[in-house]
Amino acid sequence: MAVYMRRSFSHVKCIRLCACLKVKNILTSDMYFSPDATVGRESESGVHPFPRQLKFPLRPGEPWHDRYSFVMFPQSSSKTPYDTIRQITPRPTSSMTQKPAQKPAMRPARQAADHEDFGSGMDNTLQRVAGRNVDVSRATASMADISALTNIQKMPSKIRITADLPEINYADDDFQTAEAPYGTGQFDHYSIVADKNKKDVHIFAQPGEEVIVHRNSTSEAKMKANKSVTLPAKRSTSKTLQPDPIMKLQRVIGFGGVGKGQACWTTDGKSVVYPSHTLIVSINVDTKRQRFFAGHTEKVSAVCLNASSSLLASGQTGAQSLVRVWGYKEGNCLAIVKTHDHGLCMLEFSVCGRSLCGIGKDAKGQNMIVMWNLAEVERGMLTVTAKAHTDVDVIAAALDPVDSARLVTCGHDNVQLWRVRDGSLRCCSVSLRGGQKRAGISDVCYKTTKETAAGVTIYVSCLSGEVVRIDPDLAAVTSVQSLRSDPSLVESRRPSSCISITAMAASASLFATTSTDGFLRFWMPDFSRVLIEVEHEEPLLQVVFTQDGHRALVSTAVGSLAIVDVATDSYRTLLRAHTDEVLDMAVSEDLLGTVSADGTIRIWSLETSQQLYDFSISGEVPCNISFRSSSSEFACGFLSGRVTVFSVPQAKALTELKQLRGQITGLAYCAGHEGTLCYCDQFGTITLYRTSGTGYRLIRGLPNAVYRHLELAPNALVVSRNGSHIACVGPSEYVVTVMDTAALNEVLRIDVSSVKLPSGAPYPALDTAQQVAFLTSAASHELLVATSGSRLLRFDAWSGKLLAQLQPVHTGACTAVIASVDGRYVLTAGDNCIKVWDSSLRTNVIPQMFIGHSSRINSLCFTADGASLVSAGDSVFYWSFVRSREQKSLDSNDVYRKPELQSNAASLSVHHLIDDIPCRDISTSLNTRTAELITRQGNQRPVTPQNFRQAFEQKEEKEEGKQFSVPKAKKHFKKAMKQSSLAQRRYTALAGQAGLKLNSVIGFNGNSRNNVVWHPETGLFIYTSGCVAIVEDLKDGTQRHLMGHVEEISTLALQHDCQVLVSASGSSGAAACSQMCVWDMQSLACRTVLSQHRTDVQSLDFCLDDRFLLSVGNYQDPKIIIWSTYDWTVTMTTHASYPVHTALWNPFRSCEFMTVGEQGRMTFWLLEENHSNRTLAQLSMHEPDVPDELLYNKLGNVVHFTSACYISDKHLCLGTSSGRLALWDTTTNICIMHWIADESEIGNSE
Repeated sequence: MAVYMRRSFSHVKCIRLCACLKVKNILTSDMYFSPDATVGRESESGVHPFPRQLKFPLRPGEPWHDRYSFVMFPQSSSKTPYDTIRQITPRPTSSMTQKPAQKPAMRPARQAADHEDFGSGMDNTLQRVAGRNVDVSRATASMADISALTNIQKMPSKIRITADLPEINYADDDFQTAEAPYGTGQFDHYSIVADKNKKDVHIFAQPGEEVIVHRNSTSEAKMKANKSVTLPAKRSTSKTLQPDPIMKLQRVIGFGGVGKGQACWTTDGKSVVYPSHTLIVSINVDTKRQRFFAGHTEKVSAVCLNASSSLLASGQTGAQSLVRVWGYKEGNCLAIVKTHDHGLCMLEFSVCGRSLCGIGKDAKGQNMIVMWNLAEVERGMLTVTAKAHTDVDVIAAALDPVDSARLVTCGHDNVQLWRVRDGSLRCCSVSLRGGQKRAGISDVCYKTTKETAAGVTIYVSCLSGEVVRIDPDLAAVTSVQSLRSDPSLVESRRPSSCISITAMAASASLFATTSTDGFLRFWMPDFSRVLIEVEHEEPLLQVVFTQDGHRALVSTAVGSLAIVDVATDSYRTLLRAHTDEVLDMAVSEDLLGTVSADGTIRIWSLETSQQLYDFSISGEVPCNISFRSSSSEFACGFLSGRVTVFSVPQAKALTELKQLRGQITGLAYCAGHEGTLCYCDQFGTITLYRTSGTGYRLIRGLPNAVYRHLELAPNALVVSRNGSHIACVGPSEYVVTVMDTAALNEVLRIDVSSVKLPSGAPYPALDTAQQVAFLTSAASHELLVATSGSRLLRFDAWSGKLLAQLQPVHTGACTAVIASVDGRYVLTAGDNCIKVWDSSLRTNVIPQMFIGHSSRINSLCFTADGASLVSAGDSVFYWSFVRSREQKSLDSNDVYRKPELQSNAASLSVHHLIDDIPCRDISTSLNTRTAELITRQGNQRPVTPQNFRQAFEQKEEKEEGKQFSVPKAKKHFKKAMKQSSLAQRRYTALAGQAGLKLNSVIGFNGNSRNNVVWHPETGLFIYTSGCVAIVEDLKDGTQRHLMGHVEEISTLALQHDCQVLVSASGSSGAAACSQMCVWDMQSLACRTVLSQHRTDVQSLDFCLDDRFLLSVGNYQDPKIIIWSTYDWTVTMTTHASYPVHTALWNPFRSCEFMTVGEQGRMTFWLLEENHSNRTLAQLSMHEPDVPDELLYNKLGNVVHFTSACYISDKHLCLGTSSGRLALWDTTTNICIMHWIADESEIGNSE
């Protein structure tokens, strides 16, 4: 530019802008302009004020330089070379002609140098100056005429880069970046990127922006797509996210753009090139490896290759109908041209490869045919050879394979022959069948032949099933042939009929046609008979032969490409894809599931991206999908509110769940909680299901819990990695709520509208939450929230404290947020791109941005190993995610230390997430007092977590063998004296052959404890008598009996959904261990018998979500066992240090229970699950201090705790053997009050 600016020009033909910016206008002038110049003083200063075209808006009284930057070229000093960059202060009008000596802020005056030649000297120093203007022009006495600046007699032999410029270091193989230390006075506002291959130096004037350099190459060394060269504001503090680039596009599941020319073969027949919305994909038909050509901003409507496959041309639709010419082997874009106004539909190279033809629309809506010359395409130039406008419609075209100056086009009722002559396109209409136009023309093609003088024949296909043969020299129809299906190749019940042809292609020895009935037919050259016939279930769009004619490529209307080998009569599907937007996706261990607006649910292989299954329900459109952890099942939500569970191996629907009122906006299986499914609809209702055997049972439905907005779909619900908690935006758009997946109990609520800026100032606009995600690592468990104010907020999931915030994230709405598996990175989707951020959200770490999607990105998902990322929108992109060397996978056994919280640290009303936070050893002493503070609802709760497996590792044998005396409390179960024994010889009759049948039982076992169950909602009433459990109907007194015990039943427990009953009996005689029978209340059949306790079972209780059963032995063996109700296996077992009288789960908190017993002992317990390995579950405990007034009676004897009952989320009531009741605060584990309620032992408190 420094060379050509020395000359005077009157017109500007082309300017190459190496930047992402919007250009309003480009002007040329011989006058010097300045924003500081005033009208009327041009002759005095030689500087003119801005003309009308350069006047930019300003607020009243606002300085021009505070809003805009002013850059001039060339340099204003004759002492320095013309290519030196300098920054000067804005020159006010009154001082434009003052000497430089009067400006000490710039540099010493050099009046004598104003008229010196360029070669007379060099200024080797760069000085920091005030102001924001940059002047790279050469200094002169008069600035009125720029031509005087460039009147140089002798041009330098080559451009010199002086020592004043910063040193350019090679950042990689192709590009160089100049690094100047910040604060040294050198180029604080500029950054330089050099391309050593093109010998270009790119200068960027605005700091803090990001330059994305897209490269595409076949070699792995040069294929660095989306390489980011960032320009930070302060280089001493800013750095780029590492590794760079962190992602690389591997595969794309998507096919189709706009128009018929959607796929083409390479010359060798080994690869196929096709569009995938804005991307162009080249796939090897044998290895399925893909290459990508990125650069289009709208959907690609046409692709073609030249005869040698050295050049690839592509065109896009929309208002910017750009045509790009690529070097196919290198993958780089050689030239870009925009000739059509819109509607580009066809591109084709000439046989010689020197011309390119394109058909589209002009500004008036007419069809425009353009021929470009490719002689200077390597220099980035495409010149128009000929151009023509026509009113006739054009649906297909073909170039003459012999004469590059000829082509043919066809419309629905016309055929036009075109020829390039003397720089213009001239056409000749073909009269079809004696002047009568034949309606329904569908395609046209050339075929080389020796029958005509031109060496080619034109074939036109019609929807009526006719093929018209045209002689291009005579421009006349030579024959018309009607095609009919061959009855010998189709089913006998289908008669021979006319074929409605939609597309046609010709090779040297064959013709191929596609028809509306889904058949692909290969014909003899004279169309006498069909050689091969392939049937499809969907309409066909295009058929293309390889250059040798041995294989054909066919595209279908449902987004698939297939290859037919004519020589071997073989058929194989190359790829499949959705035909509409992908609304949601889910990833399991080896499968990928997608749902699309085209109404299909498709299951893909993660390894090969090949489609395995295809599901659809007539009249339904799926919008959400989630895999069960076993990968054998997945659930799908629909726009109608329907939710269906499918089986992958059986390829069928298993069950239908409760249908909600509106569109399903969120659906997720909870990892680690086998069979737990949660979903919500557009009206804010959340529904929780859990598997029960082979079916699903409803646990809870919660209305008005999620904000009512369809923009939240499909990510309205997000589940933590261990599946214990679920987060959503709601009940209002300003609130983010976290609930446990046990029973949808609220555990955390954050108001994002109250979050202030880092400076402490309130946010200028009322901010709302848009997307939520969990961030879990070995050192933290956090919550990410993307807001409508383009902010990304990071909260501590334990306390709800704001940890970091970042702004801006995207200029538009953020459509998806996800954290990497190890928690080191955060990924956001918006503005049709993906950004990767450091999880700390530090402002000095510049993110990486990746493009490729042409529309909204609906979903992001990592694979199980975290090594790959899948993004879904217009297509499905499969990215390899590069992790740093020091990265470690998240291990559930890693120590997690909760942050210390001060007493006044909680500013929000929050609940701690118990199930997500693994407890670790702090002390092995059972009576150690408070070790740390855990915030819950603004109060402080002293808890001493004890790792029970390690705490009792050395004591368990002692506790197990310790003998306790018979408790004095009446609450403890004591087996009745037996007066008889079982017969030594017993006979069990077969079904239906018993001589006696139990009809009714009169009696009740008052010796047992908690052996009466009554469910008022269902009317279920159960009690025991001896070894029989009686299910009695209170309306008519009929009884049903559960018989399976051989000893006296000591206690009962019923699930909250009344589906399962557990009864327990002791051991003696025939029973070596105690028996716990699990009964199905629907069939009254015994599912299984559990035997772990050596003596009688004192207490049974189900947890809040029925996932666990708690059983406690009597004083002889006070063993505590926690059973998993999913498969009735032991999750955790330990021994109590005292005889337990009562054990019960917290009805308001999952995984928490408490026990009370002898000698005034009580213990709070917490179950820590390990969802990756159930055998590694941990049990924590805390035994609080009991006040002496409660612990001792009037005689000074120690009392016993005999009963307990939770009366609220914060309060617990205990009963003692002395008749006292005590109220405890469960947030602090402190006794609030106690009083005398009775004169004798309190056996139960409700």
